[in-house]
Amino acid sequence: MSTGKKIASAAIKNRKQTPIMSWLRDKLLAVGRRPDQAPPGLPGPDGKFVFNYQNRFPNTQASRSPDPPAIPGGVHHKLADNYYHTRDARHTVEPPPELYKAQEEGSIGTFLDLNSQQPIDKPILGVNHGPSQNFGLKAPTPGFGFEWNRSVQEEQPSQKNDKHLAHAQKFDKYLKLH
Repeated sequence: MSTGKKIASAAIKNRKQTPIMSWLRDKLLAVGRRPDQAPPGLPGPDGKFVFNYQNRFPNTQASRSPDPPAIPGGVHHKLADNYYHTRDARHTVEPPPELYKAQEEGSIGTFLDLNSQQPIDKPILGVNHGPSQNFGLKAPTPGFGFEWNRSVQEEQPSQKNDKHLAHAQKFDKYLKLH
């Protein structure tokens, strides 16, 4: 990096427009207003209104000299026991754990425990019991485990007498499992 001031010198002249374009710009921005209208711009410390154009030139900008970043140290900032091949966290990624092992084509396989990678001997049929009972199973269940139970006592009169909801309740898989 270069040292010193990172800004253009004051000797650089700002870009100017032709007189016709300056007149058109001032007309469209309403810089030259009538005396009965509010003046353009914001009032300065002396109370006079000054209109500042939106153009930004290097000699009107602040210098770019921010403080260096103060990043907290981590596991890779150690002086010892920091080997080159372990510095990149991408090398520590492992493949996803095996949840299901197929035995042979056409037969039902076995689920594996996530911790010990041993087969689960219990039957897994109907493992998704909903969020209240599905927490802590050895074999994870895909999805969120949303459990829909219809309670007719809490429904509005239009829902209590709806034949479509009564028909949908017949296909509730949680009622069949319990």
